Amino acid sequence: ALDSYLKYGYIPLEDSVKEAFHKAEQVSRTLEYAYDDYVLSQLAKDWGYKEDAKLLEKRAQNYRNVIDPRTGYAQGRHKDGHFLNEFNAVKFCSFITEGTPCHYTWYVPHDIKGLMNCMGGKQEFVVRLDSMFTEKRYWHGNEPCHQIGYLFNYAGMPWKTQQTIHHIMETEYLKIPGGLSGNDDAGQMSAWYIFSAMGFYPVCPGTVNYVIGAPLFKKLTLNLPSGRKFIVSAPDVSSKNIYIQRVKWNGKDYDKNYITHSMIQQGGFLEFVMGSSPNKHWGSS
Repeated sequence: ALDSYLKYGYIPLEDSVKEAFHKAEQVSRTLEYAYDDYVLSQLAKDWGYKEDAKLLEKRAQNYRNVIDPRTGYAQGRHKDGHFLNEFNAVKFCSFITEGTPCHYTWYVPHDIKGLMNCMGGKQEFVVRLDSMFTEKRYWHGNEPCHQIGYLFNYAGMPWKTQQTIHHIMETEYLKIPGGLSGNDDAGQMSAWYIFSAMGFYPVCPGTVNYVIGAPLFKKLTLNLPSGRKFIVSAPDVSSKNIYIQRVKWNGKDYDKNYITHSMIQQGGFLEFVMGSSPNKHWGSS
């Protein structure tokens, strides 16, 4: 499977994935390998392996090879290059791991802008994102979906992320038997909730950024190994006040819809001013 990925830039439907549980899952593997290559490229860059970094960055773009330009969704593809003609974005299929094309298409955490272009631009990107929730396509129980709610930030619509993340926290985590909507594989279901409750989430591990969502607590403190404290405050947050009106970092206005790992490491005070209606200006640029 890896040989095919290196040769074609994707895993053709003719080739099985012997190490996969279902022996197929070719499109999911292509998407995951592309992300893996991106993370490896960052390590190579940090370690001074410039040529390796360039090669890996190029391979990280292989996700494009399984996004069908006719539909903008991930699709199975043969060795001769042609995509399957029969297509249904919400149909379970052998080349997707435990899911559908519309679940896995978004698994390009390292190049959201590039994926946006593959879909036909920002407007079409948002239409498809909206459809994941309005048409009840989103499946929180399948971890490759976990970054989807945060992707509105990349399109300059963070208020939609705030609304979506709040809804997921309220409906997918219940204090009853079977209250998780999926297996807590390696703790990911719980990790998503903990990050989201703090108000931010690592959409692309391997980068320094955490995308801002919707804080749940009025105040929380991260006690860092250095002895410093990273404090998140949202005194007005409630079941109705789910929208960010303004953010301050150490007392100064902060207009980015993400924070960085260094901000957490250095410690500081991140303050959210919350309200009951969206502020469509904050974080939109």
